[in-house]
Amino acid sequence: MVVLLYNPNAQADQHVVGVLEQALRTQGCDLFVDHRKETNIQQAQILVDWIRRADHVVAVISEESSDSETLEFQLETVSAERRKQGKPSLITVRVNSDRPVVGPVGSYVLDEQMIVWNHPSDDNQVVGKVMAGISGTAPVVSAPSLSEPAGAIRPSTRFYTLRKSDADLDSALWAAESVILIRGPRQIGKTSLIGRGAELANALNWRTVSTDFQKLNAFQLTDVDKFCLLLAKTMARQLEVEYDFEAHWVDDFGPNLNLDHFVKTVLRKSEQPLVWFMDEADRIFTAPFASDFYGLVRSWHNARATDPGGPWSRFTVVIGYATEARLFIQDLNQSPFNVGKQISLESFSLHQTTDLNVRYGEPLKRKSDLEGLQFLLGGQPMLTRRALELLASGVMDYASLIESAERDDGPFADHLKRVLFAVSQAPDVLSTLRSSLAFVPVSDSDAVQRLIAAGILRETSDGNATVACDLYAQYLARHLSAR
Repeated sequence: MVVLLYNPNAQADQHVVGVLEQALRTQGCDLFVDHRKETNIQQAQILVDWIRRADHVVAVISEESSDSETLEFQLETVSAERRKQGKPSLITVRVNSDRPVVGPVGSYVLDEQMIVWNHPSDDNQVVGKVMAGISGTAPVVSAPSLSEPAGAIRPSTRFYTLRKSDADLDSALWAAESVILIRGPRQIGKTSLIGRGAELANALNWRTVSTDFQKLNAFQLTDVDKFCLLLAKTMARQLEVEYDFEAHWVDDFGPNLNLDHFVKTVLRKSEQPLVWFMDEADRIFTAPFASDFYGLVRSWHNARATDPGGPWSRFTVVIGYATEARLFIQDLNQSPFNVGKQISLESFSLHQTTDLNVRYGEPLKRKSDLEGLQFLLGGQPMLTRRALELLASGVMDYASLIESAERDDGPFADHLKRVLFAVSQAPDVLSTLRSSLAFVPVSDSDAVQRLIAAGILRETSDGNATVACDLYAQYLARHLSAR
């Protein structure tokens, strides 16, 4: 069983998809390809079901499709299934470029193992390599490296918007907190805030290490020894410190004690504070060793009291995550999630949206238009920036943006399709969302917390939850009511 994934809106991908589809069917593969530019809840569920049952997934990626949120979600599903059951394998075909894939999709592909297509003369070669990967004669499984994710807003750009969370992080770093927890839903700016914290630490001449757990592959999330050794070696490389892993990384001690010894050794090499920034930390909540690893982080916090003369007072761990930790961590009292300094990221206020509008050259002149955009998008940072970019560039005016916002061919279509795919996977999530769309109060539950983490619902002051913005309400009400 093979699934062929691509972005139907990316014109550059169409030829390669057609060539591969014909070849795979000719070779007798049980193939699924979704050519539809519009989707609904049933189609989303069908595609995800195919991915879960597939032996192989072939992803066609051009520059045009590298920032597709829908394709990102589909590849994220591939990665999650491979962690669970060891398949499907992933074969990547890069269209019109041999450069690394950037954007959200880049988190799930391995550049060195991509098959490159530049011209129709490459058709036969690409088909041959894809078939070799499917037959098992070529390496095809993605294994992303640990590197800074794409899509974050650099703190140095004029488009970076300061929020209360920025001041909170500054204060926590200055206070040398042992654990700083940055929680917020998807695409609200956690990575950008972490980047700003790293800039502050570097400006103070502190040592910093950054780990993006989104870049770990399936094997690294199942083997705790490989996981801890990878973290240590990544830290050693970033800090440019020497450590004799062969002599000091001893199997008998186990991965946690080995990593603990490594971190302590690194701290003793310098009197400078060390800050370890961990992004997308809930990626490992479902790993079999998650509680043990986070227990180790908690032990570093506790060591400040049990070893007051030790180096731990110079060590800070910053953890960025979206999902409520209590859903996955067995004992919060043995984790850092109930002792650290809590920082919550929120959507843009009307004042912040107004300020960002000025930075884009004031494409919106009227206060009523700014209020309309704020109501539509709820201040969601990524959507707000997208809207202002379209308006400032002259691609759309305000009236056409509002009129087409929730359409399947509108300015936010790719993002909205990703949302639809995300909510289609669990009956309890769908039921909770339908209740919220019908204005039935929904209180705390696993489904609610998952929807909040995804940014689809937001918490209200009375302890309930509601749909995060009018755009989601319009789009989801239309698609979830379709049968």
